[in-house]
Amino acid sequence: MARPSTLPAPAEELVLKELRRSKKPLGAYDVLEKVKKFGIKNSPVVYRALNVLVKEGVVHKIHALNTFVACNCHSDHEHSLSVLTICHDCHDVEELHDHGVIHQLESLRKRGVRLLKHAVIELPITCQDCAA
Repeated sequence: MARPSTLPAPAEELVLKELRRSKKPLGAYDVLEKVKKFGIKNSPVVYRALNVLVKEGVVHKIHALNTFVACNCHSDHEHSLSVLTICHDCHDVEELHDHGVIHQLESLRKRGVRLLKHAVIELPITCQDCAA
């Protein structure tokens, strides 16, 4: 029998809250440092929470940086594909909200391309601040 949790909220909720607060992508251990104040003391809890959130599509894993960001789409906007721009120099990450681009990429499914659920495309760029 599992013992009752002493956390003030489910781990997924606490992890998502910290990712939404962050101005930059966070690694799992960065997230752990931020949620320790709530009683989460070990990384497996954070990794499980991140896995659930990624599967739900509310968090994106950035493979190029081995970090995570909260999806910043509006709650009424659902999509199965996200495009993230990642600055090569400062590692700033932005989610692209150009629906024409997203729909064009999603149309690959009609051509037989089997995109994963909640697929994330990482687009390396140089942001305007770094280009200046």
